[in-house]
Amino acid sequence: MHCDIDAQLIERLVTAALERRALPAAPTPSLTLAEAEAIAARAQAASAAMGVPMVIAVADATGAQILFHRMEGSLPASATLAPGKAWTAAAFRMGTDELGRQAQPGGMLFGVEATLDGRVVLFGGGLPVRRGGTVIGAVGISGGTVDEDMAIARQALNGI
Repeated sequence: MHCDIDAQLIERLVTAALERRALPAAPTPSLTLAEAEAIAARAQAASAAMGVPMVIAVADATGAQILFHRMEGSLPASATLAPGKAWTAAAFRMGTDELGRQAQPGGMLFGVEATLDGRVVLFGGGLPVRRGGTVIGAVGISGGTVDEDMAIARQALNGI
């Protein structure tokens, strides 16, 4: 009988503990490698049509790089800027052009570029990738003018 009471007590304690524990967090939705490759292919095709060699970087929802693609003849600085744009767009959940506007003097995010070890890029070419309103990654494009980079980034996200 003593064993039955102990077993019942243990069962109640375990059940209570399980009811109190936090549910595990759902995994963060993110781009797949296949989706990143499709984004890069669209960006490369648009860049080639424009006649401007670009660097294309795709990051997951946390800003970690999934894909890096450097077209022949692209600017050396673009190899650093494109991943920076992808990271910034993922980290701030907004386009780098929009972040740049908010970081101007008097803006809500003025001075943000001085944080995060200088990783923040404040000009166009980085866009978050959304699925159902949730950021699942980001693309960073660099190699042309800011307007060209933005146009390629938008075209790269068509179909996502």
